[in-house]
Amino acid sequence: MPDDYFDERTVNRQLLIWAVASRRQLERWEPLVAASLRAQYGGPPFLDASIWEAETEHHFLLIAGRNLIQAIDMTPDISIEQTIRSELIEGRDLHEHWRDNLPVFLVTPRQKQPKYQSGKDFATRNPTRGPYWWLGWNNHDGPMILPNVPAHAVHELVDRVEATIVAKDPGFRRFIPPRQPSPWMGEVYGKDRWWPKPVESSA
Repeated sequence: MPDDYFDERTVNRQLLIWAVASRRQLERWEPLVAASLRAQYGGPPFLDASIWEAETEHHFLLIAGRNLIQAIDMTPDISIEQTIRSELIEGRDLHEHWRDNLPVFLVTPRQKQPKYQSGKDFATRNPTRGPYWWLGWNNHDGPMILPNVPAHAVHELVDRVEATIVAKDPGFRRFIPPRQPSPWMGEVYGKDRWWPKPVESSA
């Protein structure tokens, strides 16, 4: 494909479609993290099938995020924090190439070293943590996509991409679906902002 195929409007389309895809995957994955957390504190059981559902939605989130970064790299208009960028790329690579990397990162203490650069960079940054956990959460940052990538950072990136593209070309607004309700209590709850909403009010 010739380089001149990707004019500004085509790049804007790619930016927006992968921003929308990333948001959609966040909206599919985060409620599963919230449901798992509720179950730990007396809420409805978190079914075994939901664990696998969380794993696959998390994997698809990394794919969407990686494609978003690829589109961001085609424009000077949008920046991304370097650690977030690096870890999303590494996380996608490590999930895609699970056959090589599961034996490295799911053995504790780590017995082997990663073969490829993405794994080496991830391991250097995270000497005691791995990429293969899809129900990560802490009360400071909320749901964690990867050890250094909170979900809210990807939401904020998606917000910036959407706002930038719509400001340049308002006609793209019609492709952005309504944002789904968050499963978290929210900023008005202060230190409890990342606590899951009760089941009856999470929809």
